[in-house]
Amino acid sequence: MILALETATAACSVALASADGDLLAERLELEGPAHTRVLLRQVHEVLEEADVEAGDVGTVVVGLGPGAFTGLRIGVATARGLALAGGTRLGGVPSLTALALGLTDSPEGEAAERFVPLIDARRREVFAACYARAAGGVHACTPLAAVPSADLEAYLEQYPGAVVGGDGAVLYAERVPRSATVAGAVVAPTAAMVLRAWLAGAGDRREGPGAVLPVYGREPDAVRWHERRLS
Repeated sequence: MILALETATAACSVALASADGDLLAERLELEGPAHTRVLLRQVHEVLEEADVEAGDVGTVVVGLGPGAFTGLRIGVATARGLALAGGTRLGGVPSLTALALGLTDSPEGEAAERFVPLIDARRREVFAACYARAAGGVHACTPLAAVPSADLEAYLEQYPGAVVGGDGAVLYAERVPRSATVAGAVVAPTAAMVLRAWLAGAGDRREGPGAVLPVYGREPDAVRWHERRLS
């Protein structure tokens, strides 16, 4: 069994699949209480729905971000704790990669070749990268960037015909140029997307406690505040 967690955004989700990738149960809450109040409950619910025990899980995978710093820390720490307690394999996939792969499944993405997932980065910025369709999935053709909302239109115009989605696309819909297409139903990365990216062998997936760490995308606010005080 493979258990997947995703907490990079305001959404919180868990998915459970068989070893060969058949989705057995899923929980998704797009908004609501803090992840600390939701995540373990969702884990319990998917195990109960699938009628399996925690000991039946052989792999735990988690979305690594970027996204909300607190949510990422909760998701990664929970995944690490579950894997350690169960003696199971631990893996991670960047949430942007999982979201890009999710965009390929949307009606808007069926015939597209380029995909730009957008995750709210706060501070009126979005985390973004451009992905191209590849055999079995997607691959990043640009590095991760924190794009100011004021520059989002110009950023997306570099990739005409791209399909975009995610909470950043919802939040800054007025900044999306006509050259891009919004996948309206894809509003956040989910655990099912993380699961699919892991099974597809995403090139940037990671494995093991030393590698499964949050991808913050930039320094936390506390670091910047401390540096300003020192200066």
